Amino acid sequence: MAAAAAAFAPSLLPRLQITASKGRRLPPSIQKAFRHVLPPLSYYGTTAKAQSQPQQRPPLRSVAVRTAYELLGAGHMYLDVRTSEEFDAGHPTGAVNIPYLLRKGAEMSKNPKFLDEVWSKFEKEDGIVIVGSGCQSGRRSLMAAADMQSAGFTRVIDVAGGYISWLENGLPTTIK
Repeated sequence: MAAAAAAFAPSLLPRLQITASKGRRLPPSIQKAFRHVLPPLSYYGTTAKAQSQPQQRPPLRSVAVRTAYELLGAGHMYLDVRTSEEFDAGHPTGAVNIPYLLRKGAEMSKNPKFLDEVWSKFEKEDGIVIVGSGCQSGRRSLMAAADMQSAGFTRVIDVAGGYISWLENGLPTTIK
């Protein structure tokens, strides 16, 4: 199929340039069909305006902890991105633990396998609640949610307040 697409791709080239120069996005079907066949539009000399337009992503959605609990009851899954030690000390019942940061001595560094592990547990269309990502401050959850959204997950929801808020609201927890 790639060879067939490459064979008629040059005939579409003028149309692609015109569409891009008017600042319009190409239809998703064309973007998908030619993503791996054609070089980026910048290769063909499109205008700077068309090149500088970032891909639109919906803003990260953040909800209160009670709303997150209701979403879990409605079928969303819970992802806790705290360290394994934090998770074992207590976590929302039913949560899946995939640490976003790993502790190395006194320092924390990003888990290089985070997205691979997320892909192994979730589908990109799954409703995933990252309650303040379950972490203490909520910062890790925002970073994890942004990375997941960039990787194609479409229904990621961050919960304000983190695990502390979960505890303060008396929501169900499990201790390993």
